[in-house]
Amino acid sequence: MESLIIRVSKGGRSQPVFHRADKFPFRIGRAYDNDLIIADETVSAHHLEIHTNEDGFQVKSIADENGTWIGKEQLDEGQHDLHNFSVPTTINIGRTHLDLHAAHSPVEPTLIIARSSRLSEIASTIWLALSLSLVYMLATFYFSYQQFSLNNDWTEILVNRLLYFAIPIAIATVMSFVSRVFLHSWRYLLQLTIASFGCLVFILSEELNAVISYFFTNQAAADFLILIFSGIFFAWLLAWQMRAISTTSVKRAAFVGIGVAWTVLGIRTVQDIVDRPDFSTQPTMHNLVQRFDIRLSPSEESVPEFISDVAEDLELGLAQELARDRS
Repeated sequence: MESLIIRVSKGGRSQPVFHRADKFPFRIGRAYDNDLIIADETVSAHHLEIHTNEDGFQVKSIADENGTWIGKEQLDEGQHDLHNFSVPTTINIGRTHLDLHAAHSPVEPTLIIARSSRLSEIASTIWLALSLSLVYMLATFYFSYQQFSLNNDWTEILVNRLLYFAIPIAIATVMSFVSRVFLHSWRYLLQLTIASFGCLVFILSEELNAVISYFFTNQAAADFLILIFSGIFFAWLLAWQMRAISTTSVKRAAFVGIGVAWTVLGIRTVQDIVDRPDFSTQPTMHNLVQRFDIRLSPSEESVPEFISDVAEDLELGLAQELARDRS
């Protein structure tokens, strides 16, 4: 008769243990004279025996404490008869689960560990991680300074942007912990590169949206082009992140990246459509006066006061340009 492979596990996340049963009858229980010793106080000292015959395998319950189940069927208490079973099957005794398989049973395909690509190796260098983080911080401050410099000092803008500076660091820290759990490696520099790169592209896409809108004089065209670009880019970035923190296959990582990226972008697009006021009758504003846009920077000024302030700024700027050209 062929051998049996017995996989012993308990509830929770305990690591399973495998045993081979070559000689029968094969006795299982807590006592030290058993063929398989179970470290579970809910299992009897001599709980059950596994026998063989010409038709296959049989199980015999020796003790009745806490019962014995073959699959979902409980063996009758007080009756120590032989019960036929076929493999694979599961026998439950106490809190312990015994998964029985024939020795020749096929096993799952080997899981191929994700290998570091050349791109990941480059992204794991300290100079690239720090450079992208610095570029992201400078870009965040620059765009904020452009928008708020007339009303705030640069030091105040810098202080207000500190929380945004920490976003890539926070993302990289969280993803490094995830990588430590699944790959037993922190890979912090790689995570910092990916996080900084993603945040940098996000703020650049926001600025690019304004440029495209001005070029086409159509906000819908800009939103559509940015949506397509963001969907492709962030799907690829999420797939790369999945491969960086786990042993996920390329195909599965791609499906997850596409699903998550397009779901988030779809929700955001619907939210923008619902929340966006109707400015169809208002002409598109020039990029130079976008920071004065009352829609983007709500203030306590009335609309006439706001228009007057913008007109004065434009007149002053035009006068400075004419004076510069004459000189």
